[in-house]
Amino acid sequence: MPEPGKLGYVINCLLILTLLASCSGKTSVEDMEKQIQDISSWVATANMIGDAWLRNVVPNKYAEQTLKKATEELRKEKEKIDKIKLSKDVTKHDKSQLLAEVIQFANKVEEMSRYVGQKNRSEVQQKLGELAIEERSLNKLKKVAGQTNE
Repeated sequence: MPEPGKLGYVINCLLILTLLASCSGKTSVEDMEKQIQDISSWVATANMIGDAWLRNVVPNKYAEQTLKKATEELRKEKEKIDKIKLSKDVTKHDKSQLLAEVIQFANKVEEMSRYVGQKNRSEVQQKLGELAIEERSLNKLKKVAGQTNE
């Protein structure tokens, strides 16, 4: 019978190997779907915060900081998309489209944050409308990647 310390070590090694095996089995389509989902979540956050700020439900500083965080996270998503390997299921065009979308989202959310800081409600309202238009494009990409929530 192995010593208790060694048994724990063996179990940890097996867990790590299992985790590594499950991570390495992801396809580029699954990677793309994950990024699209994460982008959608951050855009939804920006929409909710922008709308709540327009209705005076959240303080200026909270809205501004949350939008800055959303911008940072969207930029991190761009970096993750850059690392997705192309395959027969994920073309250079699909990846380029997603990259362009995430850059647009990050820029619009950053502008929203700036306008909240300036207390410019009309500009925030305009950016929310622009985000809605961009979201339609993202929904089309979800279908391309095989991810539909409808």
